[in-house]
Amino acid sequence: MLFVSLALIALMTVSGQQEGESCTDVITKAVGRCKPLIQCEIGKIDYITLGKKPTFCSYRVHGQPVICCREEFNVTTAENPSHNEQIPVGTNGEKVTRRLSERKCEEYSSFAPKEVPIALLPDPAPTPITCDYDFISIGGDNARPGQYPHMAAIGWLDSNNKYVFSCGGSLISPRFVLTSGQCSSKRGSKDHAPAIVRLGDQNLDDKVDDGASPIDVPIGHIHKHPEFLPPKAYNNIALLELATDVAFNNYIRPACLWTKPNFPGYKNAVNSGWGESYSANKEMTKQLKRVVLLLLENDICQSMLPVPATYQILMNTQVCAAKLGAQDFCQGEPGSPLQVTSRDSPCIFHIIGITSLGRTCEDNKRPSVYTRVSSYLDWIEKIVWPNE
Repeated sequence: MLFVSLALIALMTVSGQQEGESCTDVITKAVGRCKPLIQCEIGKIDYITLGKKPTFCSYRVHGQPVICCREEFNVTTAENPSHNEQIPVGTNGEKVTRRLSERKCEEYSSFAPKEVPIALLPDPAPTPITCDYDFISIGGDNARPGQYPHMAAIGWLDSNNKYVFSCGGSLISPRFVLTSGQCSSKRGSKDHAPAIVRLGDQNLDDKVDDGASPIDVPIGHIHKHPEFLPPKAYNNIALLELATDVAFNNYIRPACLWTKPNFPGYKNAVNSGWGESYSANKEMTKQLKRVVLLLLENDICQSMLPVPATYQILMNTQVCAAKLGAQDFCQGEPGSPLQVTSRDSPCIFHIIGITSLGRTCEDNKRPSVYTRVSSYLDWIEKIVWPNE
């Protein structure tokens, strides 16, 4: 099934123009020619560097959208849209009941310091707010202690009875960690299923004194999405039920779940984890890192991915993001979160995606694909908060 961003096409379509015809970019007013997206390098550059959505000429040619590929070089960005959102009301004028994930977010936000990485808020920010962590920089760098208190490292026992951490996840309640379906088992380990979740850590090397006081919590039960059928990456999501509830502190605290189907006003998101970094041996980094990524429309992303036989066709249950600037961190490991902050709860992260199809250090120009969390809220809520 091909997923097309209908809202994007509706806003930016040039009616009836076909490949090869002259066109005009509706934002820059630059003259161009209609070309398949895959043949328009300047269009990809404009989108990745400036966040400028392309002007569509027609639907698709050979599986590719046809866009107005401009001939002029100078580009200006469009004015930022208004992000004033009205509170939905019912027919009797009362406020619509918020879903469970939103109510839990408000509850967990009470544990967060009341001070926001402005880089992750939709523009324009109404007032400067400061959290207990600093500005999110472009590029990959080390996370500060307590900056991502929801981060979880998922460990397997090896043949020497030592823990090997190969996946990441996000604490979303006192007892549940959200991760990818592929992290529910692993070949080559003593037991295929993961054994523990480590919370509150910065560096997974026990010999490194990073000032953290992590805890290892046994996994009691694994809830893998019933429609996750590898090697396909669809429905790549799982919940790890811990054997006991965890107590919250400044270094261990849940993240919120993003509840909207899209991300209005957001251009960037952050991926954090202990994933692969640019090094001589391409090893998994033991230091928790973060990287700012550009959110991509699925149509744009599809044209930048390998052939569908390798990566399949993107669906609306998936999110795509690409790197910004020079980075020494490739991406988080499977299960690691893609996240943003919000104005309603600025000092707590909202998980919008779960690392599913990541890029390697060798293929650093290719976007990464994430499971879209909002598509699975019903499934998550029934398991995590069954009696509420």
